[in-house]
Parts: sequence; structure tokens; C-alpha cells
Amino acid sequence: NPMEALAEYGSDALRMGLIASRTAGQNQAFSTSKVVAGRNFANKLWNMARFIEGKLPEDYVMTPPNPETSADHWIIRELLAASDLVAKHVENYRFSEAAEVAYHSIWSSLADWYIEASKKQVNNDVLAWALDTSLRIAHPFAPFVTETIWQTLPWYGEGDVLIRASWPEAIAFSEDKAAAFDSLKNLITEVRFVMSELPGNDRHPLLVRADDALIQDNAELIMQLAKVESVSAVEQPKGLRVAVSDRDAWLDIDTKTLEEHETNLEVRLAETHSAIEALTARLSNPSYIEKAPSHLVEETKRDLEEKQALVERLQQELEVIR
Repeated sequence: NPMEALAEYGSDALRMGLIASRTAGQNQAFSTSKVVAGRNFANKLWNMARFIEGKLPEDYVMTPPNPETSADHWIIRELLAASDLVAKHVENYRFSEAAEVAYHSIWSSLADWYIEASKKQVNNDVLAWALDTSLRIAHPFAPFVTETIWQTLPWYGEGDVLIRASWPEAIAFSEDKAAAFDSLKNLITEVRFVMSELPGNDRHPLLVRADDALIQDNAELIMQLAKVESVSAVEQPKGLRVAVSDRDAWLDIDTKTLEEHETNLEVRLAETHSAIEALTARLSNPSYIEKAPSHLVEETKRDLEEKQALVERLQQELEVIR
């Protein structure tokens, strides 16, 4: 009953739940979990807007952004690419794909990365532009929450409504500086993964070669996002090298911790290989594919992809150690 879903989760959540993962030619049963994800996205938009509004002065006036940090250039590139791709998918009636792009670019790129980076490197004009752009590209899929947020932001004029706003327009950014943040993002992601796998809950120092200016210039940002104790430039790093191709960085851990880490990785790798075999066998069974609910089959496929990606990560870490 759609009225029950509307009452419990809201109209935006129901809209997003109905189109999620519904690519052309694919039959899929209704999934309440997709509606819940839509509700969570609406909540994320609201919380993100409140955070950004709280960072701006009360008399703030929308100003064309002047990107300064690599994170500024990166988020401009990411959101412009997302707006172009959303528009392309909508024009081709690929509404599910369009909603996925809007969802992941706003949740991951803006909320998980740029807003966190902005806590150390603040640029009010880029923050405001990012919120404005996100509301525009999310509006076709979550019209009510985005319109409500838009009309509560003080820098829009009275009677200004989002439904009549234009699609985001391109602005200048540096690809080289955006790529620099890609490099930092890869390093931080890998450090987080390694730290989560290390025995104990200690925060370890990150050691880098003395000539790595990018890491040194962004040391405070890395400390906050990667949760490392410190970032230090040394001539001869030691410990566990972080498995990223374009950076020379090590986590400063002792030999005993390194040995325990290697043993844990080997156990995780064996367990993950066993899980992959079980999932592959399940998906190779015609009876399962034909009789199981379609959302369970899709979940199994996603689980298999995640396990395969984890194997690659674990193997990379073991290669670094050995």
C-alpha cells in the first residue's frame, strides 16, 4: 500500500525507492530497504544543508566560488561531472541510473569527503556552491525535501523556488589540483583500511619521504580524515608501507605488530576466498536464480563483488609486507 509507505517514510523516499536499481529490461520486486535508503538520503541532504548553513555568516550572499585547495577543485569537478551525467541519463529516460549518480555524488563525494575536508580547509563560497548544485541535481528525485531546504536558505530571495531554477552551469577549476586530491583520497582510504586491519586500536604515526610536498602541505587534513597520530617527513621511512602507487608513505609500526598483521591478513584472505566460492556456487545454481526473490539475487551479486574487491585489497597488503 503506497499510502502506508508515504506515511512511514515520506514521498521523496518512496520515489527514490521505486526507481532504485530498476534498469531497463529488469524486473524487480518492490524493496522496502530501497525506500529506507531514500529516506536516509533525504535526511543526509537536510543535515548537510544545516551544517553548511551553520558555517556561513547570517548575511551571506551567494558568490561565484574561487577554489583554493585541491579539495575545492575536486568537489567542483565531481559535482559538475555528476550534473552532466544526471542530465544525460534523464534525457535518455534512464531514471534509475540518474538517481544513482545524484545519490552517490552527494552522499560520498560531498558529504563523506568534501564536507569532512572543509572542517580543516574552509572555503565558504565553495561550500555554498556545492550545496546549491547538489539541491539542483537531487531535485528531480527528491523534490519535496530539496525545495524545502532551498526555501529556508537565507541567501535566496523571497519567492525564489528551486523548481524554476536552471540546471548547474560549468565553472572553472584545475584538473591538476583536483587530481592531487584524488591522490590524497586514495592514500587516506588505504590508510583507513590498513588501520582497521591492524591488531589493537592504536593510532599510528604516518611517515613520508621528505620530498613529498603534497602530503606535507595537507598533513592536518590527513591526520583528521585518516585518524593517524601524526604525519612526519623523514629520509628513511620504516614500518608498513601503504599500498598506493603514487605516494611513498609508511605507517610506523613495530615488528611484532607487523607480524600479527600479516597473520591476520592471511586468515582474512582464506576466509574471503571461501565466501567467494560459496557465493559463486549459489549464483551458479539455476534453481536459486529462478526461485529466489530478485532482491536476494541482487544482494548476492553485490556481496560477491564486495568480496572480490576485498581479496584484491588483502593481496595488495600482503605483497607490500612480503
